Amino acid sequence: MKHTYIKSLMLTTSLTLAACGSGLEATDPNPKPHDAPDGPGLFSGKTGNLLDSFDNKDSSNASIGVDPYLWRASLEAVSFMPIYQADSAGGVILTDWYTSPNNSEEQFKVNIMLLGKELSPSALNVSVFKKGKTASGWTDLGSQEATAKELEETILTNARSFRVRAKASQ
Repeated sequence: MKHTYIKSLMLTTSLTLAACGSGLEATDPNPKPHDAPDGPGLFSGKTGNLLDSFDNKDSSNASIGVDPYLWRASLEAVSFMPIYQADSAGGVILTDWYTSPNNSEEQFKVNIMLLGKELSPSALNVSVFKKGKTASGWTDLGSQEATAKELEETILTNARSFRVRAKASQ
């Protein structure tokens, strides 16, 4: 009698657990938080291109804490490098180390700081760092001042060009 009672209890428990599980819905393998906005991601823009998200037709873009033309020109200048951090509110763009396909013996890293909401040379600070490959690994070769100045000039020229084109289209 005792065995019959235990078997009945086990059968009842099994059926109860099976009934509880049958009403479960399949979970989404990539759940989205309830407060996440619909549509493309924060930096994707409409085309999925990071640069397009900063192509503002309205120059009063409140989400960018720096000059939008300078920001876009800076992003475009280092777009071939892996971006480590890009903060438009703080005006910081940091790249990761980049090795050119043409020269695997050198690596470069760029730090760009935008210091204001105006398009001027004083609002831009670029640092370029270089490493060289040796038998024992990568050796720091320090900052590259001349390369940084050339990159600053390129960014400023492109930013001015973006501003002229934007003003002409208005």
